[in-house]
Amino acid sequence: METKNIRNIALLGHGNSGKTSLAESMLFVTGAIDRMGKVSDGNTVCDYDAEEISRQITISTAVAPVEYGGCKINVLDCPGYFDFVGDVLCALRAVECGMIVTSAKDTADSLPVGGQRSWNYLKNAKLPVMFCISKCNEEHGDYFKALETLKGKYGSIICPVTIPTSDGTGVIDLVHNVAYITKGNKAEKTAVPAADAGHVEDLRAELMEAAAGATEELMEKFFETMELSTEEIREGLRLGLKSGETIPVFCTAAKENVGVKRLMEFIVN
Repeated sequence: METKNIRNIALLGHGNSGKTSLAESMLFVTGAIDRMGKVSDGNTVCDYDAEEISRQITISTAVAPVEYGGCKINVLDCPGYFDFVGDVLCALRAVECGMIVTSAKDTADSLPVGGQRSWNYLKNAKLPVMFCISKCNEEHGDYFKALETLKGKYGSIICPVTIPTSDGTGVIDLVHNVAYITKGNKAEKTAVPAADAGHVEDLRAELMEAAAGATEELMEKFFETMELSTEEIREGLRLGLKSGETIPVFCTAAKENVGVKRLMEFIVN
């Protein structure tokens, strides 16, 4: 595979935020494994060491290579506990981007300290940052409260790209303005549910404005028409991510494979 088709990304965040489960879901939905393991069962691909299985935590960084959309994505699943921060810093030497995984429940009021430290590690390494709000379907998990927490801490550069459907069965892709309802390891494309249409319209306007800020040409186009094409949004987000002026945010429920393919599509693009 050519170098231009390889993506290297590190998963960072507080312990028990869902990093290993997200990597496991990526492996499953791309067919790299034929059944999903669970951290609680001690049978995930990334947590294979006897101590990791016993303690149900990640101790050393593991690499989970997946292929999607004609690209190879090397996913580095990093430890979340501070005792093993050396492995996190080593992983950042080998990637082009970092994704901070934080659970919808734990981020409702404040970003866990592990997420804050991950932000500092990535900024010190001068690497682009993305957020993944995980476990969106769990009890007391609230994606939109978590999103407001991130906006309150980091400001208007926080930009949602996918959001959960109001019934919790899938995600809405704000870039393409469509929904994906997940069944097993497959996501069926459908129109945005009527119950979510108003909210989606407002968030898409924010998304286009964020993408438009990447270049003067996009900004002029947006102010003239108040609209950007899908390709223009994608290009604006790519440039904004690279410059640090835009921090994309995604939602997932990895154990049910919800939102995972949309996340990988963004990484590829």
